[in-house]
Amino acid sequence: MRWIDKLMGVPVDVSPVEKVIEKLPENVDEVYKARWVWYHTILAGEIFLTNILLIALIIVVALK
Repeated sequence: MRWIDKLMGVPVDVSPVEKVIEKLPENVDEVYKARWVWYHTILAGEIFLTNILLIALIIVVALK
């Protein structure tokens, strides 16, 4: 990516790609686990609400 940096006028010793890589967390496993937990928590909540709506729909249809 150095040729892009030269075209953009960025000093060669400071690359934007290298800056991003330096900001990455040390232990990626913990970040992955945290995201996994949040993703599945949100998914479980959505499934719970969907089940409630389906039960309500079944009750409404059964009463008609």
